[in-house]
Amino acid sequence: MFCPNCGTQNADGAKFCSGCGNTLTPDVNAAPVQPQAPYAAPAQPVAPITAMPPQKTNVLCIVGLITSLASIIFLGTTSLISLILSVIGLINAGKKNERGKGQAIAGIIISSVLLVAILCGVIFGLSDLNRSRRRYDDLPRRTTEDEDYTERTTRETTERTTRETTTEEATRETTRETTEETEKATSETSASESKTGLYMTSVGNTKTGTVPLTSGKWIEFREAGGFSSEVVEHQQAEDISTRSIIGLFVLKTDRDPEEIGKAQMASMDQAGAKNITGARVKIGGYNAVQCYGTYPDGVILVCWYFRGDDGLVRKITVEFPSNNTYAFKMVEDGYKLDR
Repeated sequence: MFCPNCGTQNADGAKFCSGCGNTLTPDVNAAPVQPQAPYAAPAQPVAPITAMPPQKTNVLCIVGLITSLASIIFLGTTSLISLILSVIGLINAGKKNERGKGQAIAGIIISSVLLVAILCGVIFGLSDLNRSRRRYDDLPRRTTEDEDYTERTTRETTERTTRETTTEEATRETTRETTEETEKATSETSASESKTGLYMTSVGNTKTGTVPLTSGKWIEFREAGGFSSEVVEHQQAEDISTRSIIGLFVLKTDRDPEEIGKAQMASMDQAGAKNITGARVKIGGYNAVQCYGTYPDGVILVCWYFRGDDGLVRKITVEFPSNNTYAFKMVEDGYKLDR
C-alpha cells in the first residue's frame, strides 16, 4: 500500500510508513497514491555550434622548406637563406596560430645539416692547405745525400774528367755561334774548293782510322779551340751543306773507354741535351762504348770510344741535324782501323 502522507509504497499489512513513520490505515475505497516523480531542473536553451574558420598556412614555412631542398641540389649554397626563412616562418606561425610549423622545422633541420657540412669542408680544406704549405716549406733542398748512386757516380766522373770534354763542348758552342764574317769566309773557301774539285772523299789516317765520305760536300774542319793533352792525333771534316761534322781522335790515357763515355754523357747533360743514352756496340770490328744525345738546337751528337791494339784509345764523333742522318750511317758502316 502507499502512505497517504508521503506516498511511499509499503508492504501490504504494514502499520507504519517506512518513509515518514505515519500510521497506515488500510482504506479499500481510497485511490492509490501515485509516486512523486523526482525533481528535474528546467532545461536550458543550447547555443548553436558554429564552424571554426580553417587555419592558414604560413607562406615562409613553405618557402623555407623548398629553399632548403634546393640547397641540396646546389651543394648548400642557399642553406643560410633557407635557415633564416624557416626560423622566421616558425616564429610567425606560432604567433598567428598558423599551420606549417612541421615544414619550418624540416627546413631548419636540412639547412643546419648542410651548413655544418659546408663548415666542416671549409675547416678540413684549410687544414689540408696548411699541411700542404708546411710540406712545401719543409721540403729539403737537394743535397749530396739525396742523390742516387748513378748521379753521384756521374758527378764524380765529371770531376775527374780532364779539359778534353770541356774544351770540346766549348768548341761546339763556339761553332754554333759563329759570326757572319766567319760564315762568309767559310762560304768563300767552300766555293773556291768546289770550283777546283777539292772536296774530301775520306777523312782520317792509319792512326785515327778512316771513314769514306760517300755523300755530301766535305771539307777539312778546323777547331776554333785547342785539344787536351790526351789528344795525340786528330782528323776532322765538315759537310758544307748540312753542317755535319765527323771527328776522329787518338787519345793517350789510362782511363777506361767506359769511364770516358760516362763523362761524355755527364757533359751532354750539363749542356742541356735530352734523350742521353749509352750502349756497348761494335764499330770497325772493335768492341766500343757508344753514347749519344739530342741538343736543344736539334743537333745529335754520337760518340764511340774503344782501345785499339796499340793500347791507345780511339774516339769517334759525328754531329748531324736530326732530320739528316746520312753522316751517322757513313761513320757507323764505313769506319775502319787496320789492325
